[in-house]
Amino acid sequence: MADKILNIETDALTDQTLLRERKKRIFNLKSVIFFLLSLIIVGFLLRKLELAKTLEILLQSDISLMGIAVLLYFSVNFFKSVRYRILFKGTSLGVLFTVSSYHNFFNMILPARTGELTFIYYAKKLSGIEITKSLHVLLVVRVFDFIVISMIFITSILIYYGTGVSPVLLAMGVGFFVISVIILLNLKYMIKFFHYCFSWFIFKAAISEKSIIKNINNKLLLLVDEFYGFKTREFVPLLTLTTLIIWFLLYIMFFIIIQSFGVSMDLLRSVIGSTGGVLTNVLPINSFGSFGTLEAGWTGGFILVGMSEQEAIITGFGSHIIELFASTLQAAFCIVASRLFKKRKL
Repeated sequence: MADKILNIETDALTDQTLLRERKKRIFNLKSVIFFLLSLIIVGFLLRKLELAKTLEILLQSDISLMGIAVLLYFSVNFFKSVRYRILFKGTSLGVLFTVSSYHNFFNMILPARTGELTFIYYAKKLSGIEITKSLHVLLVVRVFDFIVISMIFITSILIYYGTGVSPVLLAMGVGFFVISVIILLNLKYMIKFFHYCFSWFIFKAAISEKSIIKNINNKLLLLVDEFYGFKTREFVPLLTLTTLIIWFLLYIMFFIIIQSFGVSMDLLRSVIGSTGGVLTNVLPINSFGSFGTLEAGWTGGFILVGMSEQEAIITGFGSHIIELFASTLQAAFCIVASRLFKKRKL
């Protein structure tokens, strides 16, 4: 009984720690700097637009294609849920869809990738999944994302450019792929090393006996055990397949969004260009809503493959707004569905 009470208290403390950590990351000097940087980038990009040309593109945009893009975003989230189900055996697909929806939404609106903590929080809150397990799963799927993105990018530039491919671009793609594979194969050793560093620090700082430090250290020990007990090779085929489907659908969505604005662009160049926005969004440098940084990466990527500056900026903002709308709609749908389900159970 005492052990059960201790576990409940530890989980409550960990939940509070997660919330405090998220608030700390949102309301700090770094977030203010990123916000100001985003404002500067947004202002710079908007000043590059010609008003007449912008209005012409917007008036000619195809709403039905944008609707298809939103549906594709929903299908992407479904396959993300399937991917989580592979790792969270026995967990309801509906619950994982809800967790993934909230995770996507908060990742879109919160700065510096703070939304990643939302996955851990809602996995625990909605399904009772241990924090160490959800953190492990989140790290694994992110590494698989990086591997597949680099694979698609390398394949696209080789097909599109052929022998004329830029050595710098190819080196970037290959380097990203190699680093991602190395990280995947050595995650457990990296976590073990991090725990060693943490243990050394709390010993030197003489804070190892504080209750909150003990709780964190215990969770880190569980995390190390979680990583060491994970059989990576067993999950590689299904995780690779689902991740490929997810990114195939996402790149198709980007392509359709570009078409919806009446911009002529083939699929291969669309993949290469949109990867700029994808990689920029992965970095923990975005501000609230990710505006500015995402558009800068998108614009740079598409100018690289021959899109005009005007069209690149407009499609960048357009894609971002459509994704933000889709993630908001998805999260709202899950909130309503969850409440209706609870009422039916009562």
